[in-house]
Amino acid sequence: MKRLVLSVAFTALFVGIVAIGPCVLAASPESALQLESGAGAGLGSAPQAVSPNRRLSVQPGTATAVPDSVFAPDSALPEARRAETRAPSLGTSRRNALTQPGCDICLKGSGSVQWVGSAGSFHVDEVENDRSSGTSGTLDLRIALSSSAPVFGQTITYYTLSDVKSLSPLNAGFHYSDVNSGAVSFFPSSIPAGQYWMFLYLREFQGGGTWNYTDFMLMNNKASCNGASCTTASAPSSCTEDAYTMCLVNGRYRVTSHWQNQYAGGAQATLSKAKLTDFTGAFWIADANTYEYMIRIQTGTSNGRAWISIPTFTDVEFWITVTDTVNGQSKDYHSVPGNRTLLYDPYYFVSP
Repeated sequence: MKRLVLSVAFTALFVGIVAIGPCVLAASPESALQLESGAGAGLGSAPQAVSPNRRLSVQPGTATAVPDSVFAPDSALPEARRAETRAPSLGTSRRNALTQPGCDICLKGSGSVQWVGSAGSFHVDEVENDRSSGTSGTLDLRIALSSSAPVFGQTITYYTLSDVKSLSPLNAGFHYSDVNSGAVSFFPSSIPAGQYWMFLYLREFQGGGTWNYTDFMLMNNKASCNGASCTTASAPSSCTEDAYTMCLVNGRYRVTSHWQNQYAGGAQATLSKAKLTDFTGAFWIADANTYEYMIRIQTGTSNGRAWISIPTFTDVEFWITVTDTVNGQSKDYHSVPGNRTLLYDPYYFVSP
């Protein structure tokens, strides 16, 4: 298949790039409204139940319904997935190293966006239909902005920064590669002032006016907007060490912990920290030489994510909160009462 290559020259260029593993964040249904690009806010509703095709009921969006400016379908013919990525039988894991396990039409590889003023483009290495059978609906891809970090399974409110790239329906087991938007319009003057997470946003038309979003890919950099224009910006680090807070990986990750002791009538306490290396730390409650559990953050990984490992030496219920002070992602890791096994997450936090 011929690869489509896009080359655009700008006198001033704003770029956000992310390289990730086989698949990025899976998603939940979004509003059935098609919103005017750059002029309206969208609302993506979290799923209420697990559904294999993710065609769940949705709530209306928050803006007036005006059709998007839709570009012609991708001119490239879809290719069959490589043999090693084909989906095995139902009930088994479709692929290794999924960023989020719910994704079945996925963005893969690296994504990027660049613009100046009201013109620009975006790119993603692959759009893949990982379903075991059937053909998708029409797909579209855009650059979206959100004031809070988008998280799988939660409601996502967003602004559309760019017009969309439309893709023809894709058969199960096939993918589009080297997907480029071409020159499209951007609408930075319509975005309210603020700093936003910026992401590629993939939707599927389900019929009857319903669009579900199936995947999204976070950019490394955030977008900073002033009501008239937008540029890319990185959020400053804000981790400060104290007796209960450790800052790992050059201060990027802020880590704290508390527990609820089921053996002491449910007594709660914030645990003291012991930073061991720049990548490893521990928490203790009564004796600084006796650790209750540890945490290790591994960066420079093969799937573009920071890998979180939490070995425990207690079966007391506890929580560890990890916050990425660069892009704002945050997650609570919960060890339930009686657990004595490792907590491990190689998928959530974007790295670098």
